[in-house]
Formats: sequence, C-alpha cells, structure tokens
Amino acid sequence: MSPTGLLVVTIVVVACLTAAATAVRSVSRIWLRHWVERRLSGAKTAALYLQRPQRLLLAATTGVAMTVFLAGTFIGTSVPGGVLGRAQAIVVYALTLLLAGQLIPRAVARRWSVLLLPILLPILWLVQLLFMPILVLVRLLTGEARREETSEQASDAEVLEELLREGALEGVGEHTEIAIIEGVVQFGAKTLGQVMTLRRDVFAIDERTPPADVAHRVAQSGYSRVPIYRESLDQVVGMLHAFDLLQMEASEPPALRPVAEATIGMPANDFLFRMLRERRHFAVVRDDAGQLAGIVTLEDLLEELVGDIRDEHDDPAPPTPPASAESDR
Repeated sequence: MSPTGLLVVTIVVVACLTAAATAVRSVSRIWLRHWVERRLSGAKTAALYLQRPQRLLLAATTGVAMTVFLAGTFIGTSVPGGVLGRAQAIVVYALTLLLAGQLIPRAVARRWSVLLLPILLPILWLVQLLFMPILVLVRLLTGEARREETSEQASDAEVLEELLREGALEGVGEHTEIAIIEGVVQFGAKTLGQVMTLRRDVFAIDERTPPADVAHRVAQSGYSRVPIYRESLDQVVGMLHAFDLLQMEASEPPALRPVAEATIGMPANDFLFRMLRERRHFAVVRDDAGQLAGIVTLEDLLEELVGDIRDEHDDPAPPTPPASAESDR
C-alpha cells in the first residue's frame, strides 16, 4: 500500500475511534440504558460501557495509539528523499491526522452523538476484541483491573454532578438549566420526610367546625388546600379546596376531596411521578406507626426541583404560619 493510501486508511480508523469515544462520553447514561433495554444496534457495547466505562474508553485510546504508531512508522521509513523528506512526510502526516482524525470527528460526534452512537458503538466492541491481550496487559500495569474490583460504580447522581461541574466550568449550559439539573440530582436522593411540611406546622381544620368559620379560617390561612380531620390529625378525612368554598352555601358543610397517602420513607421522586400520574395535588405522610407525620403537596415536590414556585396571590415574603390550634399535640 502506498503512503497516501495508508494515510487515508489511518485517518478513517482514527476518526471512527475518536468519534466513537467522544459520542459515548457525550451521550447521557439514560440514553445508553435506552439502547440496552431496546436492544438497538450496539446494545452490547452500551451495556459494557455502563458496567466498565474506563475499559471501553481504554480500548479506543489503545486502538488510536496502535494505528498511529504503526502507520507513522511505515510512512516514516517508506517515503523517499532522505531524512528531510521523511521529516516533511511525518509533519504532514501528523497535521493531517490531527485535523481530519481528531478535531473534526470530535466536533461532529459531540454535535450528533445520539445519531452516530448506534453506528459507532459496534466499532468500539470490535476494537475491544482485537486488542484484548494488550488491554489486559495495560490494565494490569496501570492498576485499572484492581480499581475495578475494589471500587463501586458511580451512581447516576455522581455522574450528573460531575457533568454539571464540567458544564459550569466550560460554560456549556445556562445557569438556570444547571440549577434545575442540580435540583434533580439532589431531589433523587430525598425522601418525603425531608420535603414534607411537618405535623407541628400543619394547618388543619376539625370537621365539626361551623361552615362559616371554615371559610373564614381558610381565607385567613392563605392556603388553597387544607386538610380536614376527625378528632385528631391522625384521622384526615379529606382535603378542602378554597375554590369549593365559593360554590357552597354559608350553612352547608364543605365538600371534601380525597387525599393521597404515603409513608415517610418513600423516595420523593417516586411519589412525584405517582402524584402526576394520579393527578393529585395533596397527600398526607404517615410514619411507621401509621400516625400523621406531615403533609406534602405537588408544589412542594416541584419546588425541590426548580426552586420557589409563586403565583399572583403569593406575598413577596410569606411568613411561616403558626401551628394550628387543632394540631392535637
């Protein structure tokens, strides 16, 4: 093969490996799990990356290094013209390889990583098989194998936090977007016990309260949804929406809406999806003994994700309401 033909082959191989490594770094782990679950093209390699990401990237790096070394050696020894001619050939080879084999593929893979990933993942799998003996030796020499055996895989939250740090340093995302993602990361580790309104701060009304007093107290509280209890807060019988007060007569009892129930240790993100699925806005949270530990609203959960949520009825700095007299403490 001529030096020119070898250069073209080298550029193609290096470009594919560089693009594959860049794409697999750029695509989120959620997308990679999607590939595995749907058994799309490259699913086996995606599963390997999720289990041992460094091993797959090491295969790409080794493949690039071996290809560049072998091709450079051949070109350097086969080009006529003495030392000067070979030096010029190596310079041209290096610059061409840097531009066409590294910079351009990297930029393209970052831009269209999701589209290119099904095509590029099988290439990494093939390189993993071809260079398996070398990869095993490199991993043993660098201690990578020992680290894989003793270290736990990073959680999704840790991976996202790492990406957030890099994005903030490089200016990849807007501050609001990064803040929201940070909220998602932190929210995923929280339970309802960490986001709920505690029992001592719950504003609730006894079901025996006269309707006129109910309307007055709800208006004074500033809440749009108020739990109604029977005898004690441990027996919440429903939730009163402020809008329902506008449709009732002064003498008739308020119409109650059902409330969702959850345990204090339930993951907050799981319960958020449940509330959205069931179209609920209000829930009581119970402890292990079945007693009311607090309440949580859809707004509470969403605020954990995106920050404070206010509407035109909210005060600029709403004070924390005092505990209800009927909190049966």
